[in-house]
Amino acid sequence: MEYFYNLLFYFMIYSFAGWCGEVIFATIRHGKFVNRGMLKGAYCPIYGFGLIIVIVCLSPLKDTWFSLFIFSALLTSALELVTGFVLDKLFNRKWWDYSNRRFNLGGYICPLFSVLWGAACVAIIKFINPLVEMLVGFIYKPVGIVILFLFYSVIITDVILTIPEIAKLKKDIKLIEILEKQITAGSDAIGSNISEKTAAAVEFSQERRAEAEKSMSELRDKMAAAASSIKERTEQEQAKLKEQLSELKARNKRIMNNFAELKGKKLRQRIKKKIEIK
Repeated sequence: MEYFYNLLFYFMIYSFAGWCGEVIFATIRHGKFVNRGMLKGAYCPIYGFGLIIVIVCLSPLKDTWFSLFIFSALLTSALELVTGFVLDKLFNRKWWDYSNRRFNLGGYICPLFSVLWGAACVAIIKFINPLVEMLVGFIYKPVGIVILFLFYSVIITDVILTIPEIAKLKKDIKLIEILEKQITAGSDAIGSNISEKTAAAVEFSQERRAEAEKSMSELRDKMAAAASSIKERTEQEQAKLKEQLSELKARNKRIMNNFAELKGKKLRQRIKKKIEIK
């Protein structure tokens, strides 16, 4: 019973976390809030189901990194393929499309995202889910039961409203329209808040990057100016050294010439004295 209770919480948490991730991704990509879920509420059940299946099936492999990654990638890819195909045929709409990715299969799966899902599942099983399990353990059981009851009441209602045959009755049944608006309003409020914060974070990051680029440009200009100044001073010093060296060579040449003349004069005097003596 405790295990089933935890699984219900896992489904709720990962469905909401997956929906938040989709909102953040859509905000970064499109610059605005887009409700990427197939339902009206703030949850993506495919993430909840996917993680439940991964946790139940692959927890025995949590100590073997490579096997855990391979089977996570295969399992999530199979789930994504089946779910994408069923949703496409049921609603005549694709909630994700990898057609522009290389080696995709029907636009439902592709190697790149299979690898990403595999890596994500490894991180979740090894690091994240133990923390989630600890968090669920801290929740007072009667309060947890109330939370689960409210969540599953909302999501079951949402599923019923989304079924095409039931959705057609919206114009005739006022209650269905009211419930749908309330669920949509709740998810839009949460999603808009997440989207605004994501957009603000992206804008802040872009501003910081622009400031960093400006600082780097100024630093490069200063370094270039300093290098030019150093080069100019070096060239001046080299010119001075060459001039001093030239003067030194000329001086040495004069000294050597004078020494040669003096030596020649003394030699001539000695020769003259010898001749006189003879």
